Amino acid sequence: MLNAFDTVLTLTFHGTSPASRSVQEVAVGVLILFVAGFCLLTIARPRKRSKPLGHTPAHLLPPIIDIPLPKYDKASEIFSSPQKAYESALKNRGPVIGVWRKGRLEYIVNEEYTKEVLSNDQDFSFERGTASALNLEFIIPLSKGKFFKDIHMMVTGGIIPRMEKIVDQIFPTFKHQAHGIVKDSQLSGNDVNLFAHLHRCIAEAMLITIVGEKYVSDRTLQVTEETAHAIATMTGIYQNLLPFARTFPKTWKVITWARLVVKVIIFQYCHVIVPIIWREICGHKYRPLNSRVSEYIDEEERHDEPLVHYVARMYTDSQGHVSILSAMWVSTLVLAISKPRRLTQKLASFIFASVHQTAAVAVWVVFELSIQKEYLASVQEELSAIADGIDSGGVHKLTYDALRRSTVLDSFIREVLRTKGDTLSAARETVRDVSLAGYTIPEGSFVSPMATLTHRSRTLYSEKAAEFDPNRWLEGPASSTIDPGYLPFGFGRWACPGHILAVTEIKMIVLTLLAISVPEVEGGEYIVVDPMNVTSVPPVGRLLLHPLNPKPNNN
Repeated sequence: MLNAFDTVLTLTFHGTSPASRSVQEVAVGVLILFVAGFCLLTIARPRKRSKPLGHTPAHLLPPIIDIPLPKYDKASEIFSSPQKAYESALKNRGPVIGVWRKGRLEYIVNEEYTKEVLSNDQDFSFERGTASALNLEFIIPLSKGKFFKDIHMMVTGGIIPRMEKIVDQIFPTFKHQAHGIVKDSQLSGNDVNLFAHLHRCIAEAMLITIVGEKYVSDRTLQVTEETAHAIATMTGIYQNLLPFARTFPKTWKVITWARLVVKVIIFQYCHVIVPIIWREICGHKYRPLNSRVSEYIDEEERHDEPLVHYVARMYTDSQGHVSILSAMWVSTLVLAISKPRRLTQKLASFIFASVHQTAAVAVWVVFELSIQKEYLASVQEELSAIADGIDSGGVHKLTYDALRRSTVLDSFIREVLRTKGDTLSAARETVRDVSLAGYTIPEGSFVSPMATLTHRSRTLYSEKAAEFDPNRWLEGPASSTIDPGYLPFGFGRWACPGHILAVTEIKMIVLTLLAISVPEVEGGEYIVVDPMNVTSVPPVGRLLLHPLNPKPNNN
């Protein structure tokens, strides 16, 4: 099969120059992967939902709770007040309930069984649950189950050990963007679209991390941003906001994927980003990751290498070359790494989904800091204490070590992540009929813990669990620490491996803004646009950035 595929590519581009043929082959290869995935998505056999209900005795199934949807206005309680709807149902009928949502029967568990669901990999599959939550069911058979494992390896091996260098490389981007945001606010006298600014800022930072600063341009930034938005849409981040998408989820999925695969993935990503990835891959020979040979081949495998070089070494052969099929897969991983809906456990698009995800969470942090003004002065004081100096523009110089010492801000971030209202942010799928709380959850079922019950548990956080109190974390643990009572980054073996980079980027965003401005949300209020998906859809409000020590106008 693979040999035949290579033959087709060779015949297709026979007569073209080797350089252009290589780029074209990879671009077409990635294109074929997505078309194949889309076809599998649209014609895939129904998931295992009806069979268990028919073969499992009704008295052994968790109670199915009817949260009715109005016939025309679909913004019912399940979408407008999900915390109230689910917590009430779990309190009255729990600890495990079934709820139909967007055409799928989902099983929800309370805080008593959260750890069991998220850490028991033998019965609850992260890969299948995440793929289902992100509309990526086809990726499991397409990758033979390697997709999420490869992403995990890419982040833990190619990102985390290089954090010091990555911060040195991308901090100037955050500093420059902060000046731009504050300047726009000052010149216009109006509020700023923080999410749009941060989206572009993080897109640039991720391009530098993935392929290197030399490839950052207006065109590559535009394509990265549009691809990030497309991936977010395709994986269902905005689905709750659209009545048609909630009412006819399968039809919406087919239409959305067809439109965005053609418009963005094929004609933008494959045309602009894929050739860059391929040039970086084919321009070097690589020492395989599992090789014990001490000498290097053509390239320096140092901490300043772009991530794409590390990923290439994951797939290089004994001669130091990366095959066409492997190059195609690398392009797919870069496109689909990390996790959209959810800064936490959704490992589905490192370069693209992480752009959207981190920007959304950063907006939450900035908005909360603007409203909780009693903590603002403490964060600003800490900034002066940890900074390695101040540049000519008035922005403090920050290294990775300095950011790690920002415990006051870190405590604030952790409390925002705990209290902002995550509902069903983690997903698993049963690999067999599973006994839980005296019930049987059928094989192939979608299972998710109710995160707010854990985050506001009085058992874990005392009688003041519902209060916003960052000081509770001043002695630790850090906001990036994983534990069963704190789920923004998931829990268990599949906890989000990119959480350290995500928190570091949020700190750079907040501190570069506070170095030159004071944020204010007009009226001290914002609107939660999607209560069902607060992690990925940022709040909306009028954000004003008042410059510190504004220069007098000589005009």
